Amino acid sequence: MTQNGDTGRWYLVRHGETAWTSNGRIQGHTDVGLDDHGRRQVRALAERLAGCRFAAVYASDLSRAVESARLIVEGSGVPVETDPDLREFSYGEWEGLTTEEAEARDPEDYARRMALDTDAFAAPGGEDARQLLARVRRFHEHAQARHQPSDNVLVVAHAGSIRALLVCLLNLPDGYFWQFGVDCGSLSIVSNHPGGRVLELWNEVPCTPGNGGVKA
Repeated sequence: MTQNGDTGRWYLVRHGETAWTSNGRIQGHTDVGLDDHGRRQVRALAERLAGCRFAAVYASDLSRAVESARLIVEGSGVPVETDPDLREFSYGEWEGLTTEEAEARDPEDYARRMALDTDAFAAPGGEDARQLLARVRRFHEHAQARHQPSDNVLVVAHAGSIRALLVCLLNLPDGYFWQFGVDCGSLSIVSNHPGGRVLELWNEVPCTPGNGGVKA
């Protein structure tokens, strides 16, 4: 992919699949690595982004994001800078469980938590959306101060932190956080313009053996 002119873009990538995402298990801060299909997804993304020069590459410090970022920019000479503020939600005691297992373990607590206002929702021992947004805002402010509008910036993270970063980039109300789906191995692009940023692409999954084609 090549880009012309002085318009810089933020390239937002969710890491490839892991054994836990394939099995529907809640990962959160648990450090689960990519599986073979996840690596194929990321290599397809690397082909999709070939020719795009990045001023910087940022990743969550969890291994599934770090490995994804390194595979995408392999051979480019651009270092991957890790930042724990880009981590997924902490799901506390629910990490490692499926949603069905979390509900079965404590159905009353599960129902009560799921009925909360979306901003206040938190798994036992985990964090809520406001806490996630606060740390991703901290990353955004730090990264934005380092770059010119003409820079291309790659961010490899997780569904929750990518949604939070989109809210920051587009200056959306916090409530929009829950309005976007983010698939494993997906690419989204936000472009910089003098009048504000524009969402150019959302949740595209390049074709890999086993997923049947591009999903947008």
